[in-house]
Formats: sequence, C-alpha cells, structure tokens
Amino acid sequence: MSEQCGFCGSVYWKEEKNTAHKYTKCCHDGKVQLPAFPLTENSPDAKNYRKRIREYNSALAFASMGAQIKPPRGTGPYCYRLHGQVYHRVSPLYASDQHKESYGQLHIFDSSEATEKRLSNNQNCLQHIFEKLDFMLREINPFAQSYLQMPRLVQEHPTTSVKMVFLEDKNLNMRRYNAPTLRTEVAAIFVGDNGESPANRDICVYPVGDTCQSISPLNQCCDPMTYPLLFPRGECSWNTGMEHVEERRTAKRTCVTQLQYYGYRLSQRNDFSILHDSGKLFQQYIVDAYVKTEGSRLHFLRQNQKDLRIELYRGVLDALECRAHNENICTGKLIILPSSFQGSPRHMQQNYQDAMAMVRKFGKPDLFLTFTCNPSWSEILNSMEGVQSPEDRLDIIRGLPHAHILLTLDSESKIRTKDDIDKFVSAELPDPCTDLRLFQIVTKCMVHGSCGSININSPCMRDGQCCKCFPKQFKDDTEENVNGYPIYRRRATEPVQVGKYSIDNRWVVPYNPWLLKKFNAHINVEVCASVKSVKYLYKYVYKGHDAASVKIQKEGALDHDENLSFVEGRYVSAPEAMWRLNEFNLSHKSHTVVRLAVHLPQQQPIVYQDGQEAQAIERAALRKTTLTSGFELHKNDPSAHNISYSDIPQYYMFDKSTTNWKKRHRNPSGGWRALASRGQSPLVIKKIVIRYRIMIHRILFQIVSKQF
Repeated sequence: MSEQCGFCGSVYWKEEKNTAHKYTKCCHDGKVQLPAFPLTENSPDAKNYRKRIREYNSALAFASMGAQIKPPRGTGPYCYRLHGQVYHRVSPLYASDQHKESYGQLHIFDSSEATEKRLSNNQNCLQHIFEKLDFMLREINPFAQSYLQMPRLVQEHPTTSVKMVFLEDKNLNMRRYNAPTLRTEVAAIFVGDNGESPANRDICVYPVGDTCQSISPLNQCCDPMTYPLLFPRGECSWNTGMEHVEERRTAKRTCVTQLQYYGYRLSQRNDFSILHDSGKLFQQYIVDAYVKTEGSRLHFLRQNQKDLRIELYRGVLDALECRAHNENICTGKLIILPSSFQGSPRHMQQNYQDAMAMVRKFGKPDLFLTFTCNPSWSEILNSMEGVQSPEDRLDIIRGLPHAHILLTLDSESKIRTKDDIDKFVSAELPDPCTDLRLFQIVTKCMVHGSCGSININSPCMRDGQCCKCFPKQFKDDTEENVNGYPIYRRRATEPVQVGKYSIDNRWVVPYNPWLLKKFNAHINVEVCASVKSVKYLYKYVYKGHDAASVKIQKEGALDHDENLSFVEGRYVSAPEAMWRLNEFNLSHKSHTVVRLAVHLPQQQPIVYQDGQEAQAIERAALRKTTLTSGFELHKNDPSAHNISYSDIPQYYMFDKSTTNWKKRHRNPSGGWRALASRGQSPLVIKKIVIRYRIMIHRILFQIVSKQF
C-alpha cells in the first residue's frame, strides 16, 4: 500500500483511485476530520489477549450487543458473521435476584470482586489481564467513573429517585432537564424527578428495573459503551451534529454522515491504532458499524414510504388485498424496499434483467470465473504488522473473499469444439517436471478439499453427499455439452501427496493455466456450453448476499413488510461489511444499460405523495416520457422516420430537463446498441414488450485465445 491520501494520510493500493483520480473513501476529499485513536502498550500476554479479545471486551463492556452469531461452516480463518437483527442494550444499575451481574453492573463493585465475577463467566481468560484492564478503565474511562458515582448518590438518597442519563449528544443543551446533581464527562446524574421523560435517543440508567433499555444506534455513547477496549478513554462516536471541515464543506451538505464517519475510522494510517490491532474484535466492530449504517437507510425508507410511492407498486398492494380477502383477514401495512436500495429484490432483479439484455444482443457468455482472493499474496503479507494475520486486517484485503465473473469472447476466440475447451480449461494436475510453478499453484489452490467418506464434516457435504459432486469420474476425453456444461478431461494418473491426503485428477477444480500463473490464486474457470446455463449463471452472480427465507405474520392481519423481512433474513459477515463501508460496487458490467419507457396511453408511472395526486397528474401531463417523446421525434424529424424506437439512442440522446430527444454530435457507430428486456407490469406485458435497455461503450472483457 504505497499511495497516501493528501488530506488525512490514509494509505491505499495504487489502483484504488476513483474516476476523478483521487483517493476519497477515507475522508471524502478532506471534508471529514476526527481525533486520532490513543496509543497503548502491548500486553505481555498478547497471545491469550488476542485470542480471547471478544470475551475480554464483553466482560468489561457497559452495554451489550445482542445478535445471532453464525460463523461460516468449515475450518477456514475466523470470520465474524451475524444473522438477523442487532440490539444494543444497557441494564439497570443493580441486578435482579433472578440474574447474575453483568456489563455495567460489574463496574460498581471494587476491582477484585468485579474481576472474580468476570472470571466466573470467562474461564479461559487470565485474572491478571482482567485486573490490568479493569484498573485502566477505572483510571481513564469516563463511563466507568460515572458508574462509580451513581451508587454513592443512591445510598445518600435512598427514598428519592435517581437516574443517570448518557445524552445522545453531550453538546446539546440541558433545557429539557433540570440542573443535574452531578455531571461527568459523558453523563448527567439526577436526584429527584424533574418531570420530564428522557429523550428517545438518550440512555437512562435507573437503580433497579425489570428490563434492559435499548440503545439507539444514533446515540454517540453506543460504541464506547459496547467496545471499551477499542475506546478506552470513552471517546464518543458519530452523532447527528458532526460537521464537515469548514474549508472543505459544500453548500448542499455540511454534516458528516454515519457512513463517512466509519469510512474515516476504518481507514488505515501510518500511526498505531488500537482498532486495527484488535483482531476478532475489529471484525465485530466492522459488522456492527455496517449494520448501523444500513439500519439508518432502512429506517429512512420505512419513515418515508409516502415519498417513495410509485404507481407501479400498486400491483403489490392489489395482490396483498386479494390474498387478505381470500383468507378473511384485514390488510396490514405495506412497506416496500425500492430498487435504489442495494440488496433489495428489485435491485437484484434489475441487475439480472440488464445482464440478460446483454445476452440477447451478444449471445451467451463463454466463460464463468470464480476468482478468490489469496491471503498469501506478497502485497497483503507485507502490509501485516507484528503477529497479524490477513483475517485480522480486513481493511487491507478490503473484504475481497471472491468475485463471480462472466466473460464473452470475441468472435475469433469463441469456444466451438472440445479441443477449444481443452485449450481454455484444464482439470488435471500439471506435470511438475515441465511446469513446477503451475504444479505448486494447482496443488495449493485448485484441489477440492477432502470430503465424502474421507471427511464427512466437510462444509461441502449435504445429506451425506458432496454438493460439488467431488470426486469426479475419470474421463479420457472432454465431452462438449452435458446438461448445459462440459465434462472435462480427467485422465487416470498416479496420485500425488498433498498434505496428509493422496489426490489425483478427480479432485482438481477446473482452471486456466495462464490465469493461474498470472494471479497465483484460486480461479475456477467453467465453460458455458449451452444457453440453458445462462439464466442460472446470471441469477447466481446477482443473487445478493446470504439470506434466510423468513416469513413474519401478525395474527389477524396480512402485512407485506419487505424492510423487516430483509433484516430478519440477512447474513452479514465482516468481509462484506468492510466492502460496503468502503462504498465499493457490488457488481460491474462492461456495458452501461439504461431503460426506455414503454407504456399504454395515459398509463406512464408517476411518483406522488398522499394527498398530492392531482399535482402529480398535472406534472405528468407536461412532461414527456422517452416513448411519447419518440412519437414526436418520428412525427417532426424526417431523418428519424426509418429509425425504430429501440435504435433511437444510437442517434439521439434524451434530455431529461426538456424531455426531448436531441441528435448526437458524434459518430453514431461508437458502440450504442438497443436491447429489449422484460418488465414488471402484467397489463402491458400482454400487449407489448415492457422495457428496452440501451448499451454503450465497447466490450471490456474480451479474451483472445492467444493470451492463453
């Protein structure tokens, strides 16, 4: 990582510049500036501390983080992954008779008693490490000091209500409260009832209570209370009043967003950072940070459904009402996730339709690649510090577990015969005498892990069988097309020893020799032998992140809540969370694909708010769609008489401000192509093709056989 941001000093790989040839993911071009993390010394029991760091942090935390932790199957590197909802909670000051003391409740005991209670719940941790960490927090952490102050006031005023409030933003004025009896750096402690209930986002700790209070992800105390080992001095995190650097802010946006805050915090700089040196806890923090930012987006969408409503969603409501009528129950709420939300069903469907539009124009793809990051690349290992391993530094590998790539070859390089297949793809062990380096890469990266009767606990096992159908059968010659896929040549040869197992060609994952030696990584290459495989492959590429199928039904009412279903069903892992916090794209196409409107008369989709339907209709009457403007173009421009609607964008561009087609001033043969694709309106589908999609630029992924 040799490149550096000119504003905040974050380090980057050379190819991470944006389209403006700048590095902006860290501080957004100098707009964000936060105080640095404090320095600390390394523990003498570093091995135990790093291995158990999440246990140490949880035992010393003031607030809990609740989530279903679902690590991936297998014996690979550690990966923090959660499923469904995430909750942050704070408990009352004193534990009830039915529960043991935990979290903030332990900070009111003396050090030795608190350490003893923590060790009883974390027997793999070391006592003297707990003692050192407890002493450090009591000395420098304002939350620990606040918890020590509250019991004293409770004892001094046994008959008066006492509460401790951690404010959403400590810079806000206190007019909604009476003057506090005691004020610490992060909290205000009140003795007596001031007649005002706490604000929604303030954290209020009472001496006793039956339940825990949820902490708003918008409260700046959430991170330091949940991660005291990452924020030992109680440094507050993002809040709604955080502003851009004055010299760099714009008139349109002046405040730091939650995503910008975490992007800045997670960027690597040359100074030592507790955050980046915290191993497994760093992964948990990354996932927690992303869930907060995604939760803010989902909350906005939930609260602004009337502003996001579009007439095309009416079909969803009609189906909901019909089903509710058939089941004799009332219609509940309708919450829609629009296509602008990455990961929503509509977003994935649009990507899939765009890709299928390219297939209709250029034919099926020829190669399907699964490219997996190699954590042993020298660039990654050279960026490690001390005893770090690649899974500890997702900010360096940038969350790159693997990528699925579909490639279309040019006409001269098309795969037409089984000899062409053998030229592109091999499924055999290379001869170490003729190509030792390729043999080493194949045996290290391209051998399917032991499974079946050899290892029934392998992550690929489903119902006693390998889901990838390994080991394969020996085959003397390649078969071109069997159910849409070729069967590659796997000749019977002498087995070789790989680790503690003896393997032969039946266990080799198909690969391309040139790509393997070029990138030294796991790159599975498959030939798309038939158009039958195309639909599955594109759906596989655009299927989105892992998710469970969850149906949430309220008794007596039929709801359609895509927001809640998305949250309850999602899986979020640390690599994906890091990728999303860096604002990297989830997918990329070699061609830009845009849509042409197709609709029946007076049935174009319009966006409207409840109560403003008339104004929306008036606006729609004054503005033309690409279709109605196309009719006018054919009527008024003689040069367009012989141009079909789908070919108009080759010669004209649509001006959204005037809603008119304007002639292009460049050579129309610059790569513009019109593509038809399937739409969503069932009424229009019966009569006409619902959407067209336009493709621009030349194919970026053209692989010439000479390269291989």
